[in-house]
Amino acid sequence: MKKPTLEQIAKECGVTKGLVSRALSGKNNVSDETRERIIRKAAELGYDTSKLKAYKVLSNHVLLVSSGRILFKEDFWQPIITSISSTLSRHNLIMEYFVYDEDKIDDALLKKLKESSCSAFIVIHLTPLPIMNILISKNKPTVVVDPKTFYSEATQFKFSNYDSAYLATQRLIHQGHTNIAFYGSDSHSTSFRERHEGFMACMETHKDEVKPFSIIFNNDQKNYADEDLFIEAMKHNPITAIVCANDIIALNAIKTLNRLNMKVPEDVSIIGFDNIRTGEFVSPKLSTFNIPRQEIGEEVAKYVANSIKSHQIAYSQIVIRCNYIERESNREINK
Repeated sequence: MKKPTLEQIAKECGVTKGLVSRALSGKNNVSDETRERIIRKAAELGYDTSKLKAYKVLSNHVLLVSSGRILFKEDFWQPIITSISSTLSRHNLIMEYFVYDEDKIDDALLKKLKESSCSAFIVIHLTPLPIMNILISKNKPTVVVDPKTFYSEATQFKFSNYDSAYLATQRLIHQGHTNIAFYGSDSHSTSFRERHEGFMACMETHKDEVKPFSIIFNNDQKNYADEDLFIEAMKHNPITAIVCANDIIALNAIKTLNRLNMKVPEDVSIIGFDNIRTGEFVSPKLSTFNIPRQEIGEEVAKYVANSIKSHQIAYSQIVIRCNYIERESNREINK
């Protein structure tokens, strides 16, 4: 892919070439919202994000570390990142970006990160170990939002994965379902694994009433589905309800069930997790758990601001409650 020019990025964003240059070179006279939009568009057009400046920022700056792929997920991550930025601003803190390409973690990129200086780091989801090692070595407050793996030397902001999956399973049992499956990928992330554990815990609590099935696939290709495995499970087991590791998996499951001439929720009830926009506008509307994105961003920023102010680094896990939203994709059946 041909490297995009500053003019192309500026045209796509509806701004001047000079503004794009300032945003990509780490200058401070660019608003957080505009910088975020320019960086995301640049990455989308194929700009080498490893060339972004590793900011030698001041003591009132916080560095947000994220892959370009994560920034593409506007529905999921943009509200959280925007909320973090605006809340930090209210605490007189400026958020800068360190955006990397997951396929280009090289010495030059790591050198830029080593040379950066700031008061704290906020890491979004998936961060390769070499990057995390550098951040932790700086001995500054480091927060990981929705960690893919466990980091003992960073504060982790997590969703109520275990509890939510437990409640989803319990809801289906109360609706009369006895053959319930979990559909997801344990190796994909800590969140998915915890949701599976919550499902299994609820099934164990009700073991005299129900029979559990686990449809676990490898998600290395980020397809969020294994249709062949799913079809086999549905053909050979009397499954009437499915708890999915997230909404994308749930929507893929619904598509496959449609191809099998099975209707949701008449034949199979489905509950997802994440409350992405698509789930509200499909038919049937998807039951799910809402991630309070704005509140999470605020709590992350407040935690970072307090850590900087107190000059203390405390490692902990903070779990954010996700509330259940029942729509049309699950129903009560005859007991």
